[in-house]
Amino acid sequence: MAKVSISEAARLTGKSRTTLHRLIKTGELSTCAGVRNSKMIDISELIRVFGDISSTTVEQPEEQVSGQRVTVSYTANEQLVHSLKQEVEHLRTLVSAQESHIDSLKQSLHLLEHKKETALPVLPAGKWWQFWK
Repeated sequence: MAKVSISEAARLTGKSRTTLHRLIKTGELSTCAGVRNSKMIDISELIRVFGDISSTTVEQPEEQVSGQRVTVSYTANEQLVHSLKQEVEHLRTLVSAQESHIDSLKQSLHLLEHKKETALPVLPAGKWWQFWK
């Protein structure tokens, strides 16, 4: 018969994957190797353990998602986006203030370096000890 993955078997039987893994570990439910040695369960094995499977097997492409639900309202998302935009603006203001502060410090440093060059004392010509005479 057809073989299904553990997730698909959980969906078919209405049991959780954890329950199926526990039954596999205790030996009550047997598995077989599938593609790339993944655990697969034969549908006849599911019928043996759980009885008649009420839902019919409908094959869906793996990339198709079914049963999506919106868990967060749009207004909550809009509020979050608004608060994040405000935070970004605040951070931009802080960065701008820091950059202007850095520029002013650079100018101050440049002025201090310029004063050092011109403020060096000029010693009289001759030997240095003659300065004390």
